[in-house]
Amino acid sequence: MGRPVNGSWQTTTLHVDGRGRSACFVYPHRTPVFEVAAGNAVMKVTLHANRVDDASVTFARELAEQARTFAEAVERLHKGQIRRDSRQATDPATPGKAA
Repeated sequence: MGRPVNGSWQTTTLHVDGRGRSACFVYPHRTPVFEVAAGNAVMKVTLHANRVDDASVTFARELAEQARTFAEAVERLHKGQIRRDSRQATDPATPGKAA
């Protein structure tokens, strides 16, 4: 990711609550389109329609790896939150919680 930027550049942040979505649209004779949406905002990632090279494959693999890392981090945080909620629900010293 530390390569110089020679082409397009933009920073987009999507705040995704529980209603975000992602999809990959695959076409028989052009590059795929990866879409991430949150609310009314949509971000699409694509490559030049007919130009795929080694750098394109490297980028796609990095995207997949980073998406996997993101998913693992979210799952870890979610599991920790469930454990905390469970402990609070069974702790008699926690006001307003069932013993």
